[in-house]
Amino acid sequence: MIRAIAMRLKVTRQQSERLSATLEECRELYNAALGERKDAWKVCRKSISYYDQQKQLTEMRHLYPDEAAFPVAIQRDPLRRVDRAMKAFYRRVKSGEKPGYPRFRSRSRYESFSVDGQNFGFDKDGKLRIVGLGHFRFKSHAKATGSPKELCVRRIGQKWTAQVVLDIGPALEKVPVRSAVGIDLGLTTLATLSDGTEIPNPRWTRREEDELAKASRDLARKKRGSNNRTKSKERLRRVHQCIAGLRSSYLTGVAKQLISTYDLIAYEDLKIRNMVRSNLAKSIMDAAWGQLIFRLNCEAEKAGKWVVPVDPRNTTKTCSGCGELVPKKIWQRTHDCPHCGLSLGRDHNAALNILNLALGESAALKQNCALVTERESCT
Repeated sequence: MIRAIAMRLKVTRQQSERLSATLEECRELYNAALGERKDAWKVCRKSISYYDQQKQLTEMRHLYPDEAAFPVAIQRDPLRRVDRAMKAFYRRVKSGEKPGYPRFRSRSRYESFSVDGQNFGFDKDGKLRIVGLGHFRFKSHAKATGSPKELCVRRIGQKWTAQVVLDIGPALEKVPVRSAVGIDLGLTTLATLSDGTEIPNPRWTRREEDELAKASRDLARKKRGSNNRTKSKERLRRVHQCIAGLRSSYLTGVAKQLISTYDLIAYEDLKIRNMVRSNLAKSIMDAAWGQLIFRLNCEAEKAGKWVVPVDPRNTTKTCSGCGELVPKKIWQRTHDCPHCGLSLGRDHNAALNILNLALGESAALKQNCALVTERESCT
């Protein structure tokens, strides 16, 4: 099972300067590699591969001592990024999508570099060791256990963070399903459970929109290229970071609470990317349904619980009591069935349908629930 851990690096001034110089070197290599590929195709109609540019990097390190001062494992990262960007560009061209040719990166648009698991680790003192860059103290809420796979160092404003990807061994076996719940995602409430519980939607962006507007106006008044504009941009970034941190903390707590309470969680497999094209885009992005689903899957993987997506079609219209379709307007918040007389909340009815679909469609869950029922009857 793969796990990612976020860390905040505690760097000295010398370490910060070294990381900044490494990041600038990676940016220059990225732009140079992209420019070479672009010119080679434009002039000679020739494609340059990642391995060709890797050989050129080796030759360049022999010719220029300044280039050899940086770790080669880190210098290969921008070459891989260019290769992935070009492959994605050609894939979009072939599929008929809007291609979007890869762009050259300015200093404000190149903020990270990566190394593989063979070039970083943790020493006996608990410090993070990165090849060619030294040892770094860090702060993290999770213990770094497992075999290292990849490290991504990122600059966020004036601070440095690291994301470590670890292989922590095989995933746990799925637990027997003794308690199950369906959740209906929404905007009035973040989620409504099939047992009637409602999880409130804090609307973090709405709460802080005055601060966002103030920081945005302050940035707009500053002259481009000035130090004051740089400071204003940092203040705006901190407001956004604060909102993202509050949202992430809240959704993580919600996911952990649901996973610790239920063995099976069923949710709607919504096409969120298509939904944000409507006039509710800001509210949907603020609710962060996709982030909640992602965290539910991560927590379920660690705990051996079940998280099952279902088709959202007609989950709101179908009556959970008799199965008949009861059309509703968007403003109608109550489900009143004229066939069986069932009356309950619109989202509560949808959550019940989601749970029924999850239990009815999955053969593995049917077998699991049957085994649990048989064991309980025997005891």
